[in-house]
Amino acid sequence: MDPNEATEQKRVVVDSPGVRREIVTERTQRGPTESGLSTGMIALIAIFAITAIGIVVYIVSNRNANESANRNANIEVAGQASSPQAPATTIIQQPAQQAPVIIQQPAPAQQAPIIIQQPAGPSAENGISKDDAAMQAAAAKILIEDSNMGSVSVTVGEARAVLTGTANSEATKERAEHLVKTVRGVKSVENKIFVSGE
Repeated sequence: MDPNEATEQKRVVVDSPGVRREIVTERTQRGPTESGLSTGMIALIAIFAITAIGIVVYIVSNRNANESANRNANIEVAGQASSPQAPATTIIQQPAQQAPVIIQQPAPAQQAPIIIQQPAGPSAENGISKDDAAMQAAAAKILIEDSNMGSVSVTVGEARAVLTGTANSEATKERAEHLVKTVRGVKSVENKIFVSGE
């Protein structure tokens, strides 16, 4: 039964000649409901409050720890700057040099290709020759790093690379072309490498 409900019983006895009757009337009345919070709602509010307090404490403690670490680091740097020390030694490690690879190739059956270098044209005004020189230097560097490309040379003009020289196999010739195509800015590669080893 609800604590806000009240039950009221009334008994009325009716005596009439010859008949006696008893009438029982029951009436249930509901009072105003309480507008309080339920136990579950109070528990949720308490959990939320504890979580919020925990988060605030965590943030404040982390900030204090960071400020303390920064302060200690600044003090340490200031201490190092004020105390004279020997200058730091810089060690530059040179890469190990490889022994040169000498490839002796038989004399070619036909005449070696003739390399014709064309002078820079009017495009030098636009800065194109500067870009060509940078592309040529990058392509030459890539080719030098590959030990099979020792007798291959590259020239670049108007973003067009021309490969010349000799290679010992068709695969080496194709690899040289592929390497030069990876250079940024090179639009096309003309492969004039002579294959002498097959």
